[in-house]
Amino acid sequence: MKHFVKTILALYFVLAGTGCRTTVQTIQADSLKFLSLNIWGDYFGNPVAEREAAMEAAILKDAPDIVSLQEVTPNWWASPMFRNLEKAGYCIVRGDEEAALRRAAFSGRRTALHINHEPLLYRRDRLMLLDSGTEFFHIALQSSKSVTWAVLEDKIGKRRFVAFATHFWWQGNGAESDTIRELNARHVISILADIRRKWGSQIPAILGGDLNSNEASLAHQMLRSGGFMNAASKADIRSAHCSHHGNPVRGADGKYHGHIRSANTDKPEYSIDHIYFTKGIHPLRHEIGVYQEVLDITDHSPVLVEFLLSAEPVHISGKDDDR
Repeated sequence: MKHFVKTILALYFVLAGTGCRTTVQTIQADSLKFLSLNIWGDYFGNPVAEREAAMEAAILKDAPDIVSLQEVTPNWWASPMFRNLEKAGYCIVRGDEEAALRRAAFSGRRTALHINHEPLLYRRDRLMLLDSGTEFFHIALQSSKSVTWAVLEDKIGKRRFVAFATHFWWQGNGAESDTIRELNARHVISILADIRRKWGSQIPAILGGDLNSNEASLAHQMLRSGGFMNAASKADIRSAHCSHHGNPVRGADGKYHGHIRSANTDKPEYSIDHIYFTKGIHPLRHEIGVYQEVLDITDHSPVLVEFLLSAEPVHISGKDDDR
């Protein structure tokens, strides 16, 4: 709260001197909205064309500054949605997929599915891209599980940070699958360490994605050991909903319809979609969208976290800081 008040007061005096009229939303200029959303691929006879307009609206609904998407299949990439998002002011980060395949020791025949399924989007009027990349977790198991990262600079406060979009291994809740997801988390931590060697040892990070596991699992324990914190348990305002509500089903009208989970399972501890962050920023608000339009288009609810970028006095220097 003290950081919010400090921001309000500082900008109040600046704006008072210019005679500008403003609102709380525009006063809190160093807040940043991060959205994570699994868009339910099209692996299950669930066509993109029936959902793309509503999905685009769901992504734009809260005007996020950064978007982490999962299950972006070739048909989603070919849809008008991404062209429309670019027209709406977003840039798309996919990284070098060919180089990522080589690093993953992929030696088979590349198919349409050997692409980045977890892109990042960022608002070009608000953020500047400094660096980016992508990595496949385990190409032999599944090409659709990967991580995309971007080093971004806030044009308002000139703060730099790292954004991640990711999707961890999905299958089952047994020990083997838990261990694979733990390795996914370890991979992310390793990538962040490499980024920090280049961009400064204390550059903050935000990670959003479908982790296919709850906060008690090995993957989350690994993320916490690597300095990440879950916005669902740290934000000033936190959602009481679960992020995963199950597949929409076709009704008598031929359209997809989804439903919120029952009261005894619509709880945060059952969430598998998460937004994590590291020291140096502060989560103000954590929301999980359970409105009907999104229940009808995907099995996952969007997770939105509003961060305060100036939460802690962190020194961010140039590339040569740690050399």
